[in-house]
Amino acid sequence: MGEMIELKSELDKLIARLGGVLAARTVLNDQDEIVEIHILSDMTKSPKQLVRDVQSAIMAAYGLDIDYKLISVAQVNSNMVMPAVRYEARLTIRRITISLDSSNVETTVILAQGDNQFEGTSRSPVSSRNRVQSAINACLAALKSYLGPSYTVSLLDIQRQTVAGNECFVVALAYTEPFQETTLYGIASISSPDTEIQAAIMAVLSALNRPISKPKKPS
Repeated sequence: MGEMIELKSELDKLIARLGGVLAARTVLNDQDEIVEIHILSDMTKSPKQLVRDVQSAIMAAYGLDIDYKLISVAQVNSNMVMPAVRYEARLTIRRITISLDSSNVETTVILAQGDNQFEGTSRSPVSSRNRVQSAINACLAALKSYLGPSYTVSLLDIQRQTVAGNECFVVALAYTEPFQETTLYGIASISSPDTEIQAAIMAVLSALNRPISKPKKPS
């Protein structure tokens, strides 16, 4: 049951990222079978094309052959005033735990979204640079738990820069979703040496929070 609920959530996220889709909801029956997929879209694609896109995306990502009869599409003019839609809250830092021994640093990062928590852990040899790297790796592991198996996030680069007189971490991330890879950039200020770890994680979240939490605009 839990696996199907998780798959339902992943399918909704996958479909909602397809071009032209404004919202998506998958419906399961008592036997945890997919019985309906409801899609709200703009008018940039025909319903038949959207149905084919959904079938192809689900087949490519999960190997599931969805009957087109289960997919219903409702279209709205993108110029219409849409009712308010509740979007997921931004990810925030719930807790950062750092453990040191004679040769290694282990960092655990817990991210929160509403009442949900996502945890990641990383272990690296002790060094000042590895403390930051370990924190970022733990944050990326927590993000992997949040995003699910169809999405990956990896660190391309991290730099310390002085911006407007303030020292900052600037990060570049590779964000991969089905059929698309995007480079994302984030920045966070370092208010003191004691906040380096927090600033590094905040830089990662500043890059990721925008694409995963903002409303999807019509194409």
